[in-house]
Amino acid sequence: QRTLDIRRIALSSFSEKRIPLNSPLATLEEVLVPLYLFHRYQVEATATVLGGLLYNHRLRGDVQKNCEMVPAQEQRRALSMLLKSIHPETLAISEGILRLIAARPPDYPQHNDLFPGRTGLPFDPLAAAETASVITLDALLHPDRAARIVEYSSRSGDLPTLGEVLDKTIAWTWKSRHENRYHAAIQRVVDDVLLGHLVRLAANEKAASQVRATTYLKLVELKDWLRGRLATETCQEQKAHFLYGMAQIAKFETDMEADKLTLALKPPQGPPI
Repeated sequence: QRTLDIRRIALSSFSEKRIPLNSPLATLEEVLVPLYLFHRYQVEATATVLGGLLYNHRLRGDVQKNCEMVPAQEQRRALSMLLKSIHPETLAISEGILRLIAARPPDYPQHNDLFPGRTGLPFDPLAAAETASVITLDALLHPDRAARIVEYSSRSGDLPTLGEVLDKTIAWTWKSRHENRYHAAIQRVVDDVLLGHLVRLAANEKAASQVRATTYLKLVELKDWLRGRLATETCQEQKAHFLYGMAQIAKFETDMEADKLTLALKPPQGPPI
């Protein structure tokens, strides 16, 4: 929470003064990337709490405590913070910043420290949101973490189950609604990233069978929910989004392959920043 607050304050004061005078405004993106992704390492740290284990590297005969699972309240608080990091209000870049960042001049080519994009030369804010959501969902839906959540919840009834984690994540994304059109577009991007992660988790041959089974169930439930919403949805973009999501899940049900979905964009380089 503290890191997201710092990030929000820094983004609110972002201006052309962040680069030297007479520098191309396009180079503001170099400054924006580490600021926009300022929370990426705390996302990874927070994810360790979910399905987390408190332990020491004990020796026989020493006095350190036995390992114990992270308390349920802390795990659910961690999940809430991870979901907050992929909310459109967190991922949206202000119109003031977007109007500043121009297309890159020919002498300033794209490189690995910038956001990838799908809009050609102009800056792609939806791609920035996509890469940030990839960071969170990679950590949240890691197969090993999912397996620990299954195991720990079977041993302690108050801990979150994998079904609960997936239900909350889907409710926070696919089942949320935004009147702001820009926020709605960001939400659809995050939804697609989540769908890809769910399909790949359900198709992962190295994942625990209970993890794959639960994830598959939530995909089928999501498809049924989308079918029910199609009849009443009036927004054309949202209706197309729901229909495409249904088709992607149905395609996965047919051949159980994860490589049929659009690959999410990879985030800019992280360590050793």
